[in-house]
Amino acid sequence: MAKKIKNKAKASKLVSKYLVEIAKEEDVFISAGEDSRMGTKAEALGRLIWKCALGYTEEDPKTGAITTHAPSLSYMKILLDRIEGRVTDINISKSKKSIADRIQETTKKKLNKMAEDSV
Repeated sequence: MAKKIKNKAKASKLVSKYLVEIAKEEDVFISAGEDSRMGTKAEALGRLIWKCALGYTEEDPKTGAITTHAPSLSYMKILLDRIEGRVTDINISKSKKSIADRIQETTKKKLNKMAEDSV
């Protein structure tokens, strides 16, 4: 079981490493009014989160219909948590035991107690 957790932690760190590397790639076109430039994927993601948090309108190029997207509370929560520094990385090895493991331990304790009481 410990090896499985160790492998999950290692895989999680590896995925995080690659996500950070990919986020730093400057291959996203960012248009800000008249200025246009290349930006990182992380910046593009940040701008998208802000856009969804504040709400936006978009026009369908085929029909010309305008769709209004209301501000999203879940995106607002993401932003507030990040800005206030409440986001923490979860280390898999330090996380709580699974429910199955806790039930197994509780059952063992009860059976051992019953065995001791019967003697």
